[in-house]
Amino acid sequence: MDKKNKIVIISLLSILLIALCMFASEMSSTKKKAFTSVSEIEEDQSTEVKNEDNNKYIDMALAKEIEAYFQENNIDHESVSYCITDLKHNIKYSMNEKDEFIAGSIYKLPLAMLYYDKVNSGDYTMESTLPYSGYMHEDAGVISSNYTIGSQIPLSELLDAAIVYSDNDAGHILFENLGGWEEYKEAMTKYTSSISDNYYSEDNVSTANTMNDVITYLYAHKDEYQELIDNMKKAEPQEYLDRDIQQGMPQKYGMYDYALNSVGFVECETPYSIVVLTSLGDKGADVMAKINSIAYEHFK
Repeated sequence: MDKKNKIVIISLLSILLIALCMFASEMSSTKKKAFTSVSEIEEDQSTEVKNEDNNKYIDMALAKEIEAYFQENNIDHESVSYCITDLKHNIKYSMNEKDEFIAGSIYKLPLAMLYYDKVNSGDYTMESTLPYSGYMHEDAGVISSNYTIGSQIPLSELLDAAIVYSDNDAGHILFENLGGWEEYKEAMTKYTSSISDNYYSEDNVSTANTMNDVITYLYAHKDEYQELIDNMKKAEPQEYLDRDIQQGMPQKYGMYDYALNSVGFVECETPYSIVVLTSLGDKGADVMAKINSIAYEHFK
């Protein structure tokens, strides 16, 4: 073999060696990315089963599909919290479920539940009236349009306004009649044991865990809250959680500044409840709709 051919062969071998090194490096990088993805799923998301006999019903593909959606769309994990509960097998899938988010008007759901409990126990009737004082006025809405300060307003109208129209004055009248914000939050512990650091704060924050307790309680006692559930279906129908699945599901939404949240449940082959809290501004509407769409495809 002459010197020229040797040089050519050595050059080709060098090129091949470089290519193999580059391929090995790429494979290592790919494996690292895959490991990172798995780590993020394990860190952010959790699954809880109260009855070990139901372990066989755990659907890990649900969490993985939601995680894939987050990564494909560069959604910040810290800006979203959710709890999805399989109500048939009592399995909870969640992410950042203990993190506090600005609640917005979702606080009105357990508030309304407390009053339906009082009606059911005979403490009130739907014709009972509550006073409308000046300090209870927050902004324009159904109540301020129909009533003046000093009016006595029927409980039935306050509950309808708070849930169907998310009227802030109605909500304020209802929690003040319980003694104030802290008294309302204390009464709400009837439905939840998930008390976060700022649970009683007037900043109105909540967690997905807390609202998951509330909505699963509502579902377990739905015969006692049928009028409330009907009102939840009337509030912004086919929007928020229901936007993509179009099932006419009962839900209570809430928004404030960059926060957009909703809580509800879906009746299907495997009924489930869902809470999604976001701090993504308008993008939160797309995120909550997609998360619920993924859940619906798994449970329907």
